[in-house]
Amino acid sequence: MIDRIVIDNFATIEHLSFDLGSGFNVITGETGAGKSVLVTAVSIVLGDRADTSMVRTGADRAFIQIAGTRDGEDVIISREILAGGKSISKLNGEMVTLGQIREFCKDWVDIHGQYDNQQILDPDNHIHITDRFHSEAIATELDKLQIMYSEYRSAQKEYDDLLRAEASATQQQDYYRYEFSYIDGLGLHSGEDEELRERLIMMKNSARIYQSVRSSYDSLYGSDYDGASSLLGTLGNVTSELSEVSSYSDRIAELSTQASDAYYALDDVASGLREVLDSLSFSEADMDEVSERLAVIEDAKRKYKKDVDGIIAYQAELASKLSMIENFDHEKSRLAEAAHRKRRELEDQAAHVSEIRHIIASRLESAMIKELGDLKFANSEFKIDIQKLDDIGPYGYDRVEFLISTNPGEPLMPLTRIASGGEISRIMLAFKHIIGESDSVETMIFDEIDTGISGHTALVVGRKLSEIAKHRQIISVTHLPQIAAYGDDNYLISKSIESDKSYTDIGHLDTEGKVRMIATLFSGSSDSENALQAARDLIDECRRDAV
Repeated sequence: MIDRIVIDNFATIEHLSFDLGSGFNVITGETGAGKSVLVTAVSIVLGDRADTSMVRTGADRAFIQIAGTRDGEDVIISREILAGGKSISKLNGEMVTLGQIREFCKDWVDIHGQYDNQQILDPDNHIHITDRFHSEAIATELDKLQIMYSEYRSAQKEYDDLLRAEASATQQQDYYRYEFSYIDGLGLHSGEDEELRERLIMMKNSARIYQSVRSSYDSLYGSDYDGASSLLGTLGNVTSELSEVSSYSDRIAELSTQASDAYYALDDVASGLREVLDSLSFSEADMDEVSERLAVIEDAKRKYKKDVDGIIAYQAELASKLSMIENFDHEKSRLAEAAHRKRRELEDQAAHVSEIRHIIASRLESAMIKELGDLKFANSEFKIDIQKLDDIGPYGYDRVEFLISTNPGEPLMPLTRIASGGEISRIMLAFKHIIGESDSVETMIFDEIDTGISGHTALVVGRKLSEIAKHRQIISVTHLPQIAAYGDDNYLISKSIESDKSYTDIGHLDTEGKVRMIATLFSGSSDSENALQAARDLIDECRRDAV
């Protein structure tokens, strides 16, 4: 609900600030007073596009703000239009995009003008309008349908993806086999190139390595295996001597243990050196073999632009692709069956939803015919045409379109073929009145939807608006006294000219002000006693009718 509207320096409006009631708000004024400017300003703050021509002459910016509540929460939306061309929108003080504003407001405020009835004129929306009538009967089944639709699409996509993969993979099958066989023939293992490179370095430096390792080994064990002069022999004697006296002192026992540990550690080193000496026994042929093997591996790394681990992983990937190709028939059968099962479930649910929708449509047809009769569509016919589509969508397989005949003898025609703005407005009003609380919009703004009607029909439109206002806030810009008389809160827009500049103002009318305003709509003057009495009589009639 909108509680307050503030407009500064917008077109003919220098400053407007006024509060709105929670029920039926009616705004009237002479032609050119600024009623359409007010609605345009509200449309812009709710997300419509704006341009710099809307900034009041002489001002550097225009400012529009609406404050109210949505679902019980306070809401403030503002729009600032700079003369330089920029525009700034804010939602509760935070800068937002126009798209975000429109998304936020789409279920909060709905503006309807004489030709601004896109939801009803667009056949794509007819299915949603129908489903909102007695939505409690179809909402749960629609939710199930949409879940099934999503599951079917997912299963079908998985099957289609497999078919595309099969076509591509089959073309590549020979290539995959060749590549797998080539890599398999390499017989690679992880880190092999590093091992070979280290071994080749050992081979190329074998003489220097042998001399150093041999010298180290002799130092530990003694040259020509003369253990008496070796480091290990000496350390062995130390260990033996300390062991004999270790029982006399904890400190000696500790040192004896350390000497023993050192002896065995050096013994391990000596054994390792012996292994290295044994491995240094190779020929020139051995060196050539290692070099050739390393060259083969380096060629493979250049070919695949991968290291050894990457090549091994690529081989595993090739094996997986080859396995998939060999098992395509089984996998296709499994996925096809899954998609077919989901399709059958979806078709059954779509048929169930369609049955419910036909029942709802029949009831909506009856309700609309009654409403159209009230709105002075003499002998009118209304039909909801439901056709079965070739395929199922998220809302089933139904295509829904509203058909109407507003004159006796004329055939039913698509609602979109209705040319009269007044007829469109009344039809839209009938929908709004029927759907009532099913529509979640909290505030509806009607901008002179009464064009083309008068007399008793105007009274019926006013009563319908008043009835809708029992469930939500209504703001109606009108020039008809029959509609204005139903207003819970009435406002008068006026325009004055000072120093060659236009100024628009708005005022909330008290009881007497409402009478004078309606008298002016009747006769063009608020001084006629006949017009004033007619206004009072009309207000009394509308008050009794609205009870």
